[in-house]
Amino acid sequence: MKSAENIKRLAIFFLTIIVLASLQNLPVSADSAPDEQYMIVPPPNTTKEGLYFIDSDFTNVISYLVGYSEPNPLKATKFLCTSYDDSLCKAAARIDYVVHLSYCSKSTDIDCIAGLFAIKPDGTRVEGVFIHGMPDVPTNEFQGESTVGLPSSGVDGLWQIPGVIHGGGSDTYAVVSQLSSYGQTKVPGATLTNRFELMDLSAGIFPVQVLSGTFTPRKAVIQVNADGSNSVAIPGGVTNNLHTGKLCVVTSVTECAVRQRFPMDYTFGLSMRISQKISGWLHGRIQEPVISFAGNEFGTNLTIQARPVTVPIVLAWADRIDQPQVMQSWSSQAHPGRVWTAEASGATSISLLQALLPFANDSSVAEPSAWIFRTLRNGELSGSPSCILNSKTLAGFVSTNSTVYSAGPPTFNPVTESLDYKLVAPHLTSKGEVFKGVYTLGIRSDVARCIYKFTNAPIKATISVTDEAGQSSVAVESMSEHDGWIYLSASGFTFSSPTVHVKLIGTPIPEVSTAPVVTPTPTPTPTPTASSTPSLTPTTIEKPIVKKTTITCIKGKTVKKVTANSPKCPKGYKKK
Repeated sequence: MKSAENIKRLAIFFLTIIVLASLQNLPVSADSAPDEQYMIVPPPNTTKEGLYFIDSDFTNVISYLVGYSEPNPLKATKFLCTSYDDSLCKAAARIDYVVHLSYCSKSTDIDCIAGLFAIKPDGTRVEGVFIHGMPDVPTNEFQGESTVGLPSSGVDGLWQIPGVIHGGGSDTYAVVSQLSSYGQTKVPGATLTNRFELMDLSAGIFPVQVLSGTFTPRKAVIQVNADGSNSVAIPGGVTNNLHTGKLCVVTSVTECAVRQRFPMDYTFGLSMRISQKISGWLHGRIQEPVISFAGNEFGTNLTIQARPVTVPIVLAWADRIDQPQVMQSWSSQAHPGRVWTAEASGATSISLLQALLPFANDSSVAEPSAWIFRTLRNGELSGSPSCILNSKTLAGFVSTNSTVYSAGPPTFNPVTESLDYKLVAPHLTSKGEVFKGVYTLGIRSDVARCIYKFTNAPIKATISVTDEAGQSSVAVESMSEHDGWIYLSASGFTFSSPTVHVKLIGTPIPEVSTAPVVTPTPTPTPTPTASSTPSLTPTTIEKPIVKKTTITCIKGKTVKKVTANSPKCPKGYKKK
């Protein structure tokens, strides 16, 4: 468990990176704007602070390569590099990177987007056509190096999916994707030799309307803080002379791609080539996903197709005295009008949203449509079954439209022998309607059998949803197994804090008996004895028992008794 001070430092560090620590100066969104363009409107003259739950943060992060003077990023001096072995990064004790994936223009390209497609309600597949990258060149350009697993900086892309019209009235879509690696340490002054380990893969499809004007693409800069330390910051760069107040998913100096609503009855798919192996767990904001991946000599080819979902945005305003302790620890004093942004997944965000839903009237402020997925960070896999931790390839995924959720593999409940999964969202939408949840678990068949110690015989499953009181929530449930995967889903359940329970039923692997092996005792050979009725030694092999008899034999004055099955007197003796 992290201390409050550590939580505060980590929260401020990551919020600085994504430029969402303070949003009080954002412009007011028009009532006619779709939920995908929702922007915060602070109460006038407020004494309260806000906590904002929204799951599209990675669109605010751009490519950069950063070096640190020491391994601890909270204490280190930071500098932006143009290659892993330039003078700045060569002097570094640690190097991190974030890379956006460009379009695969050649069949040999790697760490890139290979394709985009949509599937109509009638099953017809429509291939996307790449238009151009946005921005034209990376704003923090750096050169990659394949020998250490460092991709070159890239840009996101605009695509057309012909005839697949979204809420903005066009068939233009943006693909935003990124790879990142954190914590690669090295000896200062030496060139990096160890390979970067992939920490995060994120990708999203966004319906967009492209506006023309004057814009400033986002760019990472080194910012000097009041205490003399410095940090990587990404100042707001969505200025626009013609359409003030628009938030851009991606920008160039002449174009801004503004989010629009998905056509919800379509399935969308994204294909990419990644230079590193993808293992562990995926999670995201998609419905009924189907994942296809294959490892090769270059890394991984990954394709995900799924339907979009709507995800409630929650904004809760509370005076400092009413805030959860974790939120108070982020700052030593109140900042009226400031809005803090929480992660969309994890135990801390779950407890924060549960505590703050009453301040939001248990309702959302908007329900934008989304199509997003991510890999799970290594730290979020702690406590997972060894079958998942030891998996050399993708083990499974979870997807939901809940505002906040536990992103990792479901927790195994030994009492109920079920996989449990926590969700939190408001009970009502911004329109006052009851919000209905969806949840999908996909787990590789061999991983599921490993967790439960099942044979390869067919598996059955039950999936149920219970509310905070432990009562069953009405839901539509389904289960299927094909192509090496088990898919389970539930939909139609209500919030605020339900728990999904998945129980798999199969044939247990027989336990090998450790009972001692019984060794048969040899049958003794009869010998003459003075005993009249010799007993037999019991054995594990049953044999018929033949009755022995005793006779008396004499030779002069000598008398002998002979006992046998058919006793006879010795030579020279006569039977008495």
